[in-house]
Amino acid sequence: MASRFKDLDVSVEDFISEQENESTKKKTLQNVAVLQQFLASKNEERKLEEIPPEELNEYLSEFIITVRTKDKQEEYEPSSLRGFIASFERYLKKKNYGHSIIKDLQFEKTRKALSSKQKDLKRKGKGNKPNASVAISEDDIQVLYEKKLLGTKRPEALLNTLWLNNTTQFGLRGCKEHRDMCWGDVKLKKTSTGVEFLEYGERQTKTRLGDDTNDVRPIAPKMFSLPNSDRCPVLTYKVFAKKRPTQMNFDEAPFYLAVNNIKTDSLDKKPWFKQSPVGVNKLNSIMKVMSEKAELNKPRLKNHSGRKTMMQTLVNEEIPPTDIIQLSGHRNLQSVNNYATVSEKQQMKMSRALSAFTTGIVSKKDAPREESSCGSSSENNKMLVSQQRTEHTVTSSTCGQQQALQILSWSYDKRWKHSCFDQHTQQITYIADKPEA
Repeated sequence: MASRFKDLDVSVEDFISEQENESTKKKTLQNVAVLQQFLASKNEERKLEEIPPEELNEYLSEFIITVRTKDKQEEYEPSSLRGFIASFERYLKKKNYGHSIIKDLQFEKTRKALSSKQKDLKRKGKGNKPNASVAISEDDIQVLYEKKLLGTKRPEALLNTLWLNNTTQFGLRGCKEHRDMCWGDVKLKKTSTGVEFLEYGERQTKTRLGDDTNDVRPIAPKMFSLPNSDRCPVLTYKVFAKKRPTQMNFDEAPFYLAVNNIKTDSLDKKPWFKQSPVGVNKLNSIMKVMSEKAELNKPRLKNHSGRKTMMQTLVNEEIPPTDIIQLSGHRNLQSVNNYATVSEKQQMKMSRALSAFTTGIVSKKDAPREESSCGSSSENNKMLVSQQRTEHTVTSSTCGQQQALQILSWSYDKRWKHSCFDQHTQQITYIADKPEA
């Protein structure tokens, strides 16, 4: 009779360690190594967890103020210094140190040093997150399709498109969640009316590790078809399913497969994908590589740009934050506000609007149009009183008709409804709804 208990392949400690986030573990060890170098420069040979709080407080205070980057010997960004403290906290907690750098009174000097250093760095122009990822623009998407870096006609473009669709519509984070994704996590289904869609079954995420069985997404993310479109996400999935090796179609097979480098004239003859997962480095830099190949000149386009695009697009479409977090997987509404930044195109629009005002130049499309004659000025005045409207009159011979259009357009924010031109007095009269208070 088979035993209901599996043999233990690793120690309990190792099993627990394996469940920790790999990126977090790596970052923690790197930051602790930098601190150990600092301690060595002070002839301190004890391990971090062996140093009493009072002494460690002094060391950490000086470390925060003096540490520099390894390659360029430059100041760290304020967020990086906070990251150092968080790493030390995690390390000491794991070592059962018994004291908290973030909370305990013994480390008040360290926290004050961090706060003062952050202010000093801000005064020097740091802290503006110069390397933060940016959202992908509509123009970027068009260029990527035009340069065949997105689409279904080539293996690499197909892989790129799958990644982009999964990121923006399933809300996957840029690296680990894609690496962990399996073929059986996505199911092709239909609505009761016959509309095809893809449904994603979530695995472990950054905010949902699985230790709380009640902490699950309220909905399973779905990606619906776009009828009569060769860019339909469901069609892209179907092409990928057809091009995958049949040996890699079991549920636990990796979703993303390594690309076979084949020539264009051999696309119909040779398999597009290998029977092995795509490389970690390739998957982690897929957006950056796309941007470079397309010559978008946007070094801040990274894997996180896909998720940022999803959030910013939904915010701009005025989707309620309570709905957005159900798709994105965020735990609180504040996370949505963090993504609510204006796009480059919106910034351009605002800048040009302000420039038009400060320079006195207004484009023709912003100027009011003469739609119809509306009688004499006296008749218009009577109409304005009865309908609570506002009237402005500018003499054409004094400043020119175009100049009048410019002034009036900016006076009432393009709310003009009627216009008329009096041949006898040479006056242009514009009538607009009275602006709301």
